[in-house]
Amino acid sequence: MNESLIGITGYSSKSSGFNGKIKYDPESFIVNEIPLDIKRNENGKYHILKVKLYNWDTNKFLMYLADELKISKKRITYAGTKDKTGITTQYFCVNLPYNSSISSLNIKDAELIESFKSNNIIKLGDLRGNEFIIKILSNEDNSDKILDIYNEVVNNGGFPNFYGYQRFGNIRINTHKIGKLILKNRYEDAVKLYLYDPEYDHEDYRINFNETGDAKRALNEFPRHLSFERSLLGYISENNTYEKAFNVFPKNLSMLFIHAYQSYLFNKILSKRMKITGNLYEVLEGDVLYSLDNYFNPDKREIIHANKYNLEKLNKLSVENKIRTIIPLTGYNTELSSGIEGEIENKILNEENVNINDFNIKNNRDLSSSGDYRIISVIPYDFKMLDENKISFILGKGVYATSFIREFLKNDLI
Repeated sequence: MNESLIGITGYSSKSSGFNGKIKYDPESFIVNEIPLDIKRNENGKYHILKVKLYNWDTNKFLMYLADELKISKKRITYAGTKDKTGITTQYFCVNLPYNSSISSLNIKDAELIESFKSNNIIKLGDLRGNEFIIKILSNEDNSDKILDIYNEVVNNGGFPNFYGYQRFGNIRINTHKIGKLILKNRYEDAVKLYLYDPEYDHEDYRINFNETGDAKRALNEFPRHLSFERSLLGYISENNTYEKAFNVFPKNLSMLFIHAYQSYLFNKILSKRMKITGNLYEVLEGDVLYSLDNYFNPDKREIIHANKYNLEKLNKLSVENKIRTIIPLTGYNTELSSGIEGEIENKILNEENVNINDFNIKNNRDLSSSGDYRIISVIPYDFKMLDENKISFILGKGVYATSFIREFLKNDLI
C-alpha cells in the first residue's frame, strides 16, 4: 500500500531495508501494557482485570466482556486500544454491582491473568507505555542490519512519530477522508463514503445503496454482522437525513473520523519537515516543544517556545533527548507554530483547504475537537536483539510500533 495515502513520506535512517513481514501470526507481535501505578484495595469500588488477548480488537472484546458480565459496556474502561492481530496483555476496569466478583472469563482466546480491586478508575491513556516483542519474517538473518539501522535511527533523533495504517482503518483506508467531509459539513457524502467506497468495496448491497440511496431497502440487503453500517442506515431511514447520523455510534468511535483526519495532517506536516531539516532532533526558531521522560512520554503541563535567545540551549537539550519539537493535531484551540515549522503547518492546511475553525463543528458539537500536540520523533527504550530477526523494546503511550519497524523493512508490507 502507498504510504502517501496517509500522509507519510521519508525515513529517519538512510540505509536500505530488507524484505520482511510482521503480524503474520499472533506470536509474532506481542504487546504488554505498562500501566500507571494502580493502588490495590480489597474493598475498592472497581475490579481491575489483567487480560491476555489472542487476536482481539479492544473495542470488540469490550462488547464481549460486557455480555459475559451481563453489564453495560459503559461500565468498563481501559487504558489503551490495541489492534486485532497479535497477543496483547491489557488492563480493564469494571464497575460491577456490589458484592460481585470475577474469577474467570468464558470468552474464546481471552485469558484472565489477574483480578483485583481498586478505588482508582482506569481511563484511556493511563499507561506509561507498551512493551513490544516482534519477530520479523524474513528469508535470512538480518540481525546485524537491524542493529545498524537502529543505531542510525538513534543518532538521527529517533524514528518519525507517524500515525500508522491502524489509525485510518484496518481494511478500508478512508477514515480520514470521512473525517474531512464531516468537518466540511458534507454529512451525506461522509455517510455514503462509509457505506460504499469504490476503492475498496465491490459488494452488490453497497453498490445498490450508492446508486439508489434507499436506506430501507439497504437495511434488508446489508448483512446482520455489519452492525455499524446498519445503525447508520436505520438512522437515515427513520429520520430522512444524513446530518448527525454518525452520532448513533459510541462517541469514541464517531470521533475516530475526526482524529484520523488530524493524524493525516500531522503525518503530512512531519513528512514535509523531515525533507527540510534532514534530522529529527534539530530545534528551529519558532518551534514549540515538550519535555520528555525516559519512554519519550511528553510532559504536557508546560509548552516551551523556541526563539533566537534560547535556541542553542534547546538544541543541546534535544540532542540529550530531554525535549522534542511538537506538531499540532489541528483543532479549534491549537496554537500553530511560527518560523519555518509554522510555514509548513500553514502550507499543509492551505493545501487541504481547512483551518482550525473547521474543527469547531457548530451544528454538531459532539464531533468538535479542540486539538492536541504530538512530538515529532521517538527513540525506543530498552531495545534488545532477542533472536534472529526478533526484537523487544518499549514505546511511550500512543506511539506506533509499526512506525519504528518500517525503518527496517522500507518495503511497505506492514
